Amino acid sequence: MPYDFLTDLLVIEVSHFGPDALGGRLADMGARVIKVEDPDGGDPVRRAGPWSVGEEHGFSYLHLRWNRGKESVIIDLATDQGRADFLTLTEKADVVIEGMRAGVMARLGLGYEVLKAANPAIVFCSLSGLGETGPYAKLASHGPSFDAYGGLGTPVGESISRYDGPQAPSIGMYAYGLEAAFAVVAAVHRARRTGEGAAIEVAAADCSAHWMPEALDPLLNPDTTFARPGFLDASGKMRFWARMENYRCADGKLIFLMTFTAKSWHALLKLIGRPDLDGIYTRAAQTGTEDAEVNAALIPIFASRPRAEWLADFERDNVAAMPVNSFADVIADPHFRARDNVYQATLSDGRKLTLTSTAIHVAGQHFGMPLAPEAGEDSAAIRAEFGLGGDRE
Repeated sequence: MPYDFLTDLLVIEVSHFGPDALGGRLADMGARVIKVEDPDGGDPVRRAGPWSVGEEHGFSYLHLRWNRGKESVIIDLATDQGRADFLTLTEKADVVIEGMRAGVMARLGLGYEVLKAANPAIVFCSLSGLGETGPYAKLASHGPSFDAYGGLGTPVGESISRYDGPQAPSIGMYAYGLEAAFAVVAAVHRARRTGEGAAIEVAAADCSAHWMPEALDPLLNPDTTFARPGFLDASGKMRFWARMENYRCADGKLIFLMTFTAKSWHALLKLIGRPDLDGIYTRAAQTGTEDAEVNAALIPIFASRPRAEWLADFERDNVAAMPVNSFADVIADPHFRARDNVYQATLSDGRKLTLTSTAIHVAGQHFGMPLAPEAGEDSAAIRAEFGLGGDRE
């Protein structure tokens, strides 16, 4: 079952791809989310990505994650009847999600001002790649392009798909559903207190740009920003980087050492019998190459034993470290398995799926969700419940 925090919240969603995550997060918390889909196949995320569930042309895992627990109704918003049906739904709703290019609902005659006239407390949230304003507002955009805009990836040479260093997961695409969920819940809280709705806009590109304020804020304030003395070593890395580094163990597995604090650092030195390494940082003459020297000393030490042994000793002696996992390692990791990070779902043919749950854990509740719906799966029931016109299913 979903968590029971938002069971009194009715959400109407018009969304494709990444913006589905907003309704998905609200559904995870117990909200009723009705996904309004067009009659031409609905949300294309159902068949997106490299992996297919159940059969070669089955659902995508993105659909199972972002649309789990929702209901689906087919409504053609390009028709007068469809717009009338949508207004009927929103009159009873708390939230409307526009998860397309910003302004699509307004162009259909179903923008915030129209919905507000029928339901003054409605919270309207628009999620898009680039937002409603600014010179890029009309540019098409997807996934990694948000991070390219936000400075989170620098292209190598002429390639638009390779980055300077390992390419991180798309931050903006995943962050804007989370940012929007927080804003929506806050706006609903005010609406119930005051009767006043809200128009909220969240752009994925903005989420990427705001992800690292400590990178942008100094550039915004050049006259009042100064380099902190002694923070960087001679190679331009943060001092003490050797104490916060990946080390390969005897079995080839990596461990991320995080002995930044003096307490954790000295615990490590005691464990490995090398208190002399601390003296490298306290020598009278510092050249900025101290971390390189410490790193060179630690490499063969870590390579002398398998990772499991190191982790066991680190837990006992309170040395800060973490296994460096591949995705395959994550799902087998005993810590991941012990923390209720998966749940079971059932395909229509009875086969079981094991799916990732949520990072939110609630005492006394076990998370689980129904499968994401087929397009229009709930049309008949929703039309009957809300008295919608027509008979399209």
